[in-house]
Amino acid sequence: ENVPAASSQQEIDHVNITSYSEYVLDCAEESLVEGNLSEVYGDSGKVMTVLNKDNPIKVGDIIQVAGQEIEVVCGISSGLYPGEYSIICSQETFARLTGEENYSMIGIQLSSKATDETVKQINSLVGSDVIFTDERQRNQEDANSWLAAKFLLYSFMVIVAMITLFNIVNSISMSVTARIKQYGAMRAVGMDGEQLTRMIAAEAFTYAVSGLIVGSGIGIVLSRFLYVKLVTRYFGSQWSLPVVLIAIIVVFDTVSAAAAVYAPAKRIRNMPITATINEL
Repeated sequence: ENVPAASSQQEIDHVNITSYSEYVLDCAEESLVEGNLSEVYGDSGKVMTVLNKDNPIKVGDIIQVAGQEIEVVCGISSGLYPGEYSIICSQETFARLTGEENYSMIGIQLSSKATDETVKQINSLVGSDVIFTDERQRNQEDANSWLAAKFLLYSFMVIVAMITLFNIVNSISMSVTARIKQYGAMRAVGMDGEQLTRMIAAEAFTYAVSGLIVGSGIGIVLSRFLYVKLVTRYFGSQWSLPVVLIAIIVVFDTVSAAAAVYAPAKRIRNMPITATINEL
């Protein structure tokens, strides 16, 4: 921590250096936001950083550490440690910059059946030069918070989906009821039940498709705006088009429109033509 450094950015006067093993570098690919991670491997003098609002270091910066120049070639959204003034490098580059070779972190993942006695036994194996920490409680709290957030968000999405379904069904039903006399007149001059159903379906899918286009257009713009302001700014993750969610919305909208056609079409087909014409 707090290793003296120099950069073209005047506010960077120190850095916090972390080394990743090749396995951890491979895992970092999942959180890559910008740049080329492959350049960080080996004794390359290339490093990466954690992109967030608290870290002034950006991709492309040249930083001098211990009289040596290193280049920031990529950025990730999260790291093992806080991202302020953070540079992350390979173990070979770390050893060249700091001269330290005997400092490392070992993570032990326990099964759900592990007891406190197991943790005590592991703790008893470490020496005085090892710092031992039990992260189980914090990890459980993080997992519970994440599950609670997912439950609230998906509950809200279900409510919005149900409102959408009822709105489409109700709109089609009200539209058919308002024009019941016109449908009766068309039946009187020879329109059969299948043609009537297709006519109501055309109206329903016109509502569905036009609503889908307008709603998705506004929703995508709003989604990107909020993501950049609330996620990218604080955590570095970049927005991407939610193709899977859009596909789910299209399928749901189509099914809702099809369901909205069934009841009004069946009601009109089952009504006598004379009753349909005389309907107020």
